[in-house]
Amino acid sequence: MKPTKVRIEAVAQKAGVSPTAVSFAFNNPHRLNPQTVVRILDAARDLGYTPNPHARALLAKSIGVIGILTPQSLASIFANPFFAAFHEGAGSVCDQHNLSLLTISSVSGSLAQASANAPVDGLIVVGLDEPHPEIEVLHRRKMPFVIVDGDATVAPSVNVDDEAGAYAAAAFLLERGHREIACLTFERDYSATHHEKVYGVGQRRLEGIKRAFRDFGQTWQDDNLFPTVASIAAGEEAFHKLWQQANRPTAVLAMADIIAIGVLQAAVASGVRVPDDLAIIGFDDIPHAAWTTPPLTTVHQPIMDKGEIAMQQLLSLIASEIPAELNIQLPTTLIIRQSV
Repeated sequence: MKPTKVRIEAVAQKAGVSPTAVSFAFNNPHRLNPQTVVRILDAARDLGYTPNPHARALLAKSIGVIGILTPQSLASIFANPFFAAFHEGAGSVCDQHNLSLLTISSVSGSLAQASANAPVDGLIVVGLDEPHPEIEVLHRRKMPFVIVDGDATVAPSVNVDDEAGAYAAAAFLLERGHREIACLTFERDYSATHHEKVYGVGQRRLEGIKRAFRDFGQTWQDDNLFPTVASIAAGEEAFHKLWQQANRPTAVLAMADIIAIGVLQAAVASGVRVPDDLAIIGFDDIPHAAWTTPPLTTVHQPIMDKGEIAMQQLLSLIASEIPAELNIQLPTTLIIRQSV
């Protein structure tokens, strides 16, 4: 029987360090303290681990740049604190390996063209499902990539428990008697008449909200959905449209904090009392959510961890190694503040 290859994760666990530290011990030992290097090398020897020379050669020949590909515009990316936290997590791993990050958006509306023109060793794709036509191009080019916030079947992926998080948020509102709840989704329309899935994360969050309605004996109406661009300005605009309706909502559930903050700002500026006149919940728990007046109730997701894990997965692919876990789902938690 062929012996099982010892993986770098096993050495990391035995030595009580990260896989990145194990890589440093063999390739850049000067970046660790001597005691840590000795502990890692002892663990590697005990387990019979040896670095993959082919992988090391591949990394040595790499361009040294990792791309983060997203369907949003560059202006939207840099205006959203979510991406700052995500890049911080991914960048921390890049720093450890002396790699650079390149943010890639569409060129003339084509992500495929943008990725084809990008001088990168691999891509982290944020917000697209693997079956999307733009992603098929990466398969044909044999470009290493990891999916974040999207459905994947072949490629590694990192997601959070979007459905559970959205369920908790909707249930929190329903428990407090809210029935007129406006759901500010992402730009895409996720109503029942549109079955094609491009942004899987939005679909999963919607399923959580619908499940909460069912559990509370409430009839779901697709009229509750308001596709909204992920920005503060779009959240402000959404509030004004909602408040001009004859049947105003008593609560707003936004699928991104950046949208919820826009709603909150516009509501307060219009003299609407939050949460007395309007309850507001977001999703992400970006740092800004705790700084609003009143502080925003939201669903926490580990954004930095998501970026860090996705980068570690991608570096394994670039080194011709299969990640220890292909499809990772991280937990979400409802953070109760004063906007509900």
